Amino acid sequence: MTSRFKSAILRHTNSIKHSNFVGLKDTIRSHIPKTNNDASYMSNEYIHSSFFDDENYLSIIKCLDGGHEVCKDCIEYMQDYNDLLQEHIDSLHSYSKKWKSKLKQQPSISSYNTTKLAQCETVSTPKRCADILQTQHDAILNVIATYRTQVERMYPNERIGTTHKHHHTEAMKNLFKDARSALCKLSSKLEKLREQETKAHNALHDANIQCENLSLDPTASKIKISNAKDNQSKREDKLDEIQREIEQIKAEYNQEYENYRMKAMNIYEKCRTLEKERLDLLGETLIKFNKVAFSSEYLTEQHEIYEGLMLKLKVERDSLKDLNFWAKTYHVYDSTTSLSSETNHNESISSQTATTPKTTKSYKNETESSTIKEENIQESVAEGEEEEQSQANRTTSTKTKPKKNKNNTKTEPTTTNAAQSNQV
Repeated sequence: MTSRFKSAILRHTNSIKHSNFVGLKDTIRSHIPKTNNDASYMSNEYIHSSFFDDENYLSIIKCLDGGHEVCKDCIEYMQDYNDLLQEHIDSLHSYSKKWKSKLKQQPSISSYNTTKLAQCETVSTPKRCADILQTQHDAILNVIATYRTQVERMYPNERIGTTHKHHHTEAMKNLFKDARSALCKLSSKLEKLREQETKAHNALHDANIQCENLSLDPTASKIKISNAKDNQSKREDKLDEIQREIEQIKAEYNQEYENYRMKAMNIYEKCRTLEKERLDLLGETLIKFNKVAFSSEYLTEQHEIYEGLMLKLKVERDSLKDLNFWAKTYHVYDSTTSLSSETNHNESISSQTATTPKTTKSYKNETESSTIKEENIQESVAEGEEEEQSQANRTTSTKTKPKKNKNNTKTEPTTTNAAQSNQV
């Protein structure tokens, strides 16, 4: 008997587990509101509650007040990025300064003239880039300062403590409380009536038991039975009265609940406007920050630095000029070799400059001035060479004339001797 009883209990338990509990789980899941399909959205105490029940209106109040933490995080992010940018700027400055110092220490016999200047321009480029980044850094500082001022206006510091609340949340909270005050009174009254109803039920239950016991007692007097019935009737009347009052209060509560919903929605719309202001401010600040930090606004200036550097490296840096400079400095200068080499180099430069586009006016002016200087130098050198060549021609012509006479005098006896030998 015992084993059969246990097996019957187990079968009954399994049937409950596999049928009723599964249905209960499905019922619970179906009644959970799916407010957000985003799996990354974190849950909170209000997410599955109706906004209009109890004090759930506090959800929008906490939403507004909690926005201060979000604003703080945004400011901290921008400030951290700007600090990293400043470190990079400082590193570029120190890097450029270090290599300028090293260039000064290079031996002058090996580091000189236009190639030395090209090196100086190269090691100065990081500083120019740092200046552009400094402008970018200052622009980000302005974005941060503007946003911080707006956040402090929106979330003023509390007189006591370090907490920050939205400057309109207290007013909104009071509006919700006032709108809900009548509903709270009816709810409190209804709760008291529920308690009275429970007591009346218990009293009626006791009266019913007393009447039933007296009806079964043959020794009970008629007066006692009559009093018990009167008491039973009073308890029934009292319970009916309480229940009628409950129904009346419930009707009033339902009507007031609808009124509260309308009032709460109007207040919520005001809170929604305040929340939109906070979200718009955050969104606009992110746009400003990303535009300053990551847009192509500063690429034009960086490209100008690159073009200027390439101009100095490809056009103004001249190995032949450097060699001539070195030769003149150390007294081994050969004007003829230097002139021909310089002419060939100028032709190659002119072909390069014809194919290389100029981007900025300043670099064009520098190129034109340097070209004019080179042409003047070439003309002066050419004139000097022509004078030297004409003098050399005059001296050689005067020297070659007596040589011809000598040759003529020498050849005459030679021919006579040859004729005589032929005759013999």
